[in-house]
Amino acid sequence: TIKMSPIKISVVGLSFNGESFLPNFIHSIRNSSLSSLGTEEVEVIIVDNASVDGTVRLLQEKFPEVKVIQRQTNIGSGAFNEGVSIAVGEYILISDVDMIFEPHCLENFYNTAKKLDPQVILGPTLYEYDNHQKLMPCYSVLSRSFFSTFVLPQHNNLGLKEVFMEGFPFMHRDTARKLKYIFDNDYFLYSEDFDLCLRMRLQGFKLYNCPTAIMYNRPPSETTLKYLKLKTLIYYMERNYLITFFKICSFKTLLLYSPYVFVVRVLALLKELATLNVRLFFVRLKAYFWVIPNWKLVWRKRKETQK
Repeated sequence: TIKMSPIKISVVGLSFNGESFLPNFIHSIRNSSLSSLGTEEVEVIIVDNASVDGTVRLLQEKFPEVKVIQRQTNIGSGAFNEGVSIAVGEYILISDVDMIFEPHCLENFYNTAKKLDPQVILGPTLYEYDNHQKLMPCYSVLSRSFFSTFVLPQHNNLGLKEVFMEGFPFMHRDTARKLKYIFDNDYFLYSEDFDLCLRMRLQGFKLYNCPTAIMYNRPPSETTLKYLKLKTLIYYMERNYLITFFKICSFKTLLLYSPYVFVVRVLALLKELATLNVRLFFVRLKAYFWVIPNWKLVWRKRKETQK
């Protein structure tokens, strides 16, 4: 007989220069109503993406029970895959380390998941880090052109219901194995969660928002935008949306919406020129034309995804 792991949840976090965030992140897991780290019901795995601050030293000295994967190069969100590969918990939660957990979050995730079909993947309800009463703009709405915007959900609309997209999935370990990988290694950042959610749907999984699994999230101005310039973010966002479009959509959808996607991108370029933002014009152009010399890579990803 196979001995079941006593660990209920593996929390996999990704850190790049996250030394200042990690203590609160780990303490919020320790203070979870589900268990403490000492009972071995929750494990924490931190993948360090070549940080240049004291992240690894902090973890080794202050949190020796945390599993640490120390990378020599920063590969972006694809590093989550390495953390997931060593997770032994019954369920796996993907999280950024700039978050903190409401004390009942992990318990509510676990209890809700146990009542649902294994094909259901859960996502948290996000509130602002500095205002625990204010919901984060966390529901993504994407047009057919793969441009996105975020709308603020209302408190009275929250409930256990199917949603299109969640950035921090809570899934059974077997589900992670069926997906083969969590985030595409070639995306680096931006749209990797969008790609993941679409691949989940292609494989027959359903994504539900769990209103009682509450996490508190910092705004991008305190995290991503602190290290990356706007032009870098726009480049990855535009490039990765196009990769996802060609990778995920059926041939019928590609034929139907390609003209629309093309026109919207042309209009975006014209807008940059009209506002004399020449730098962003060339950033967008570089992102759009990345697909042409890399079409073999995109085609390979498509074949793997469409199996």
